[in-house]
This record gives sequence, structure tokens and C-alpha cells, in this order.
Amino acid sequence: MRQVYVPAAGVAVAAVGQGTWRMGEAPERHREEVEALRLGIALGMTLIDTAEYYGAGGAERVVGDAIADQRERVFVVTKVWPSHAGEEAAIRAVRASLRRLRTDYVDAVLLHWPTRSVPLEETLRAFARLEREGLVRFSGVSNFTPAWLARLDAAWGRMAERPRLALHQVPYSVGDRRVESRVLPDAERRGWGVMAYSPLGQGRLERVRGYDALVRVARGRGVSPYQVALNWLLRRPGVVVIPKATNLAHVRDNAAAGTWTLEPEEVGVLEDALGPPRGDLATGLPPWGPFFALAYWFETRRTGRRGDGRPATAS
Repeated sequence: MRQVYVPAAGVAVAAVGQGTWRMGEAPERHREEVEALRLGIALGMTLIDTAEYYGAGGAERVVGDAIADQRERVFVVTKVWPSHAGEEAAIRAVRASLRRLRTDYVDAVLLHWPTRSVPLEETLRAFARLEREGLVRFSGVSNFTPAWLARLDAAWGRMAERPRLALHQVPYSVGDRRVESRVLPDAERRGWGVMAYSPLGQGRLERVRGYDALVRVARGRGVSPYQVALNWLLRRPGVVVIPKATNLAHVRDNAAAGTWTLEPEEVGVLEDALGPPRGDLATGLPPWGPFFALAYWFETRRTGRRGDGRPATAS
């Protein structure tokens, strides 16, 4: 598995990691999801991304079972939901995540979405405290537009104790290249790693412009178009991809994407077919605490979870 070096953290992580969105929602799928993550780790996909929001904590419990006997092999990233972004609330949220993950620390914690309801300094202070206490190694953000990154810089400049920011998680795929205009160059300047979520377009890869070129390159190499799509994203400095898979064949295919590299002429063919990126990254969700609190409540209702990852009927 190829490694991607993150200068701001001083560590290298797997180029192809594993996402966990929509895991931990159904008890009958728990064993299948754990098995998929464990296979991915065995194949070198040792970066695992999760969040307290996913399955209202259920995904973190899946990850906890998958890494229980191999914690030191895995780089675990989790995220604080914006309705928990206040200093004390964020610390409580991360401590709860650690309990669900059954680990003493996470490698990185991110603020899941920006919110106007809590000053960024509060979240950053929480992350700095968690780092100082050894519960978190690095910190970061997710879904921050250039405007929100400017707010982050302003908050950073007002702080005495600062967390070690090293990661930015954003949507990035051959069908959604908005981050290429400003977000990726910004991350490279900062020495941050960029975690590309939904890198296969949430199952809509076949609909993107230039898909025929993906197929042609894939046939020439004897690989799947999905591997080509992931590899194309990895051409950018500092980018890692975190596809989610529970089908074991898909896990193996994702892992294989991190074992080879597109040739320059193949990159050229794909860029000609895909065309230039359009637009700029947008926030996507209303940046207000009440919205996020309601969204988290709906997630607990939808998944039948209590908010701690356990079924509502559990004792």
C-alpha cells in the first residue's frame, strides 16, 4: 500500500483508507462490517475514518471491534458533530467516542462541519486540551470552505494554546472536483493531509463525464474503473481516499488501487476527458447549532440508537 506523508503531522498514512458512513446502523450487519474493516486493515488500508454522528455512535462501535486486537496498526480519525462543538461539549464528545472505539486515544479528531453557533476558538481549545492530555494526536477540520478556512486562521491567531492541525476532510471525486480550485492548494501550503470522502461518487461513478475514458484506462491496465478513479485522485499531493465498502470483493478492489500509480499519459487522457473543475467548495449545510442538534436527534431516531451507539432497547 502506498503511503502519503502529512508534513503538518510528521507522519505517513495509507493512501487508501476506509470510510464508515452508514455502518453501525443495523445489528444484523455488525459482523459483516467488522469483517470488512479487518480485511481492509490486513490489505494495508490502515487509516479508518469514522464519526460520532455515523449511526449515532454505532459506526464507532464497529470500528472498536475491528481494531480491538490491532490498535497500534491503525490510524483512527473521528469527528465531533457541530452541536457538540463547544469546548466542554467537544471534550465530552471525544471521551464518549473513545469509549465506543475502546481505545485510549484517537490519531486525529476533526470538527465535522463548520458552525456559526460556537466560536471556533472553543473547539480549537478543546482539541488543544485533548492533545495535551494524550487523548488525541492531531486535529483538523472537515467541509471547510475557503471562507471558513479564513475564519479558522483568524481564530488561530487569537489563541495562546493551539492544537496541531493536520487534516482536512472534503468531498472529492472525479465527478466532484470543486476542491481543486482553492481547497487543495490551501492544504498543500499548510502541509495538511486531505481526506477525500465519497471518492467514488456514492455509487454514481458511471454517470460522470469522462467515464468512458476511465473504462479505457482500466481495460488497458487490467483493473477496475473504480481503481482508476481512486488512483486519479491520489495524483494530487497530500490526498488520501476513504471509500466505504462492506462487500469483501469491493474492499479488495479498493485496496488494490493503492498498489500502483497512473502514468503521466494516462493522467492526461483522463484530464482531457473529465474537463476542468467547476465551481468552489460550498458549506452544504446550514451552519447553525439548532440544525445540527436536530439532525443528530433524527439520526438516533432513524437508526434506533440512543446516541451512544447502543440500540435504544439495550440496557
